Amino acid sequence: MMYDYEWDRIKIWLEQYGAIGEEVAKAEEITRLDLSGHSLKELPESIGVLSHLLVLNLSNNKLSTLPESMKKLQKLSNLDLRRNKFAVLPDFLSLLPLRSLNASGNKLESLSFLSLFSELRVLDISSNLITDVAGAFCSENQLRTLNLSSNYIKKFEVEGSSLEELLRLNLSRNLLSELSSSFSRMENLEELDLSDNQIEKIDESFFELDVELLDLSLNQLGALHLFGLDSLEEIILDENPLESLTIDESFAPYLREFSCEGCGLKEFVLPPSKNLELLCYSSNEIAAIPDAIEYYTKLIQLDIESNNIVNLPDSLANLVSLQTLYIKDNPLSEGAKKVIEVLAPDICDIRMKTGISIEKASREDIPHMAKLLNVLFAIESDFTFDYEKQFAGISRLYEYEGADMLVAKYEGKVVGMITMQRLISSAEGDYIGQMEDLVVEEEFRRMGVGSRLINKMRSIAQEYGYKRIQLAADVDNKNALEFYNRRGFVKTHLSIYHYKV
Repeated sequence: MMYDYEWDRIKIWLEQYGAIGEEVAKAEEITRLDLSGHSLKELPESIGVLSHLLVLNLSNNKLSTLPESMKKLQKLSNLDLRRNKFAVLPDFLSLLPLRSLNASGNKLESLSFLSLFSELRVLDISSNLITDVAGAFCSENQLRTLNLSSNYIKKFEVEGSSLEELLRLNLSRNLLSELSSSFSRMENLEELDLSDNQIEKIDESFFELDVELLDLSLNQLGALHLFGLDSLEEIILDENPLESLTIDESFAPYLREFSCEGCGLKEFVLPPSKNLELLCYSSNEIAAIPDAIEYYTKLIQLDIESNNIVNLPDSLANLVSLQTLYIKDNPLSEGAKKVIEVLAPDICDIRMKTGISIEKASREDIPHMAKLLNVLFAIESDFTFDYEKQFAGISRLYEYEGADMLVAKYEGKVVGMITMQRLISSAEGDYIGQMEDLVVEEEFRRMGVGSRLINKMRSIAQEYGYKRIQLAADVDNKNALEFYNRRGFVKTHLSIYHYKV
């Protein structure tokens, strides 16, 4: 058998970075390769011998070019180039059967290379220097998910049928000032994120879209008339300077979530959908809640905190499905407080101490979080508290790229916490979030702290595009089980087994 020098070279190089084990005997055995986070400035030409490679992760390096030999990787379907130093991408990438390409966090100024890609399904080009997308997409592309967030795009025009198969589009954190009629050409679009732009004007044809999720928060909309959007299930309008908001009876008949936080509104406008589960009008200038709120019997969460509300309609007590009511920072009358007592005081944050903040955990919070786990493990019989182990675990979690950690603080002290780790689900075919370590100090319970922690983490999961979030709870902790059920978590038929190694 002839000696393969190229394989020998790449094998030694890969072992040097811990990318493969010594047991790998030939190039054909390698189908997935993770070379992320090694500060690599270049790749060896011999990487081209990995002819069976399907997935290649090169994220978090210092690459600005790729070796020409990579065009031999004719089975490569998933390429991750996140957070490198690419100003342009090599033309030969279009010769590969790529289905997923992540080039976010680079220095790309043009999307001209995209016209050569016909098989891409998922493309993330966020956090680059893109200013123009005209002519970027070939007419026969197969794109389903497109992330262009955090660029410098001022105008987004869809040409012909170039994006008619697109399902998810993220244009957040750009410089868009208007939404043209070309958006209506994306007939299959389900999720659209336009948050944090400068949008002032929306063409009427936009409301013909079949989107299910729409985020228009943090824009410059001064007046908005909502109609159409027949398939819409969730809309976010937060932080727009709305002087006028009107809603037509035809608007979103299946809407489940409506959020209009911090818009300066004086009137509480009810969407026509009686399927509403979440309704948010917090941080406005609303003085009254309409009696018709009683017809929203599926409402699970109502957020009207930080307004000018004095009285509450007696009909509010008829919301039998309501699980969370945020109403603090309102000048409530004694009569309004009695309505809350009838409704169910334990779902309301009215007794919550002021000054409790929810924020991302810092390194300085780690010792306090480790101690707080003692409170949790005292409840959960499967675990025994060991400060050194818990400190080590929280510390490693803090350093882990795929983890998020939130704390609740009161007067600088950590009084609550929650963590979430990114997992890959074969069932979902994508990332999911595993929530753990939700705990609140005894003194601060029944004040909405746990709800705020879990809601914030849920928002983070949605921002990442996780397909689901999951958690485990002690079967004997009835309070925790009820807490999760009331916040939309559904008990599965699975049991959790541990095997100590």
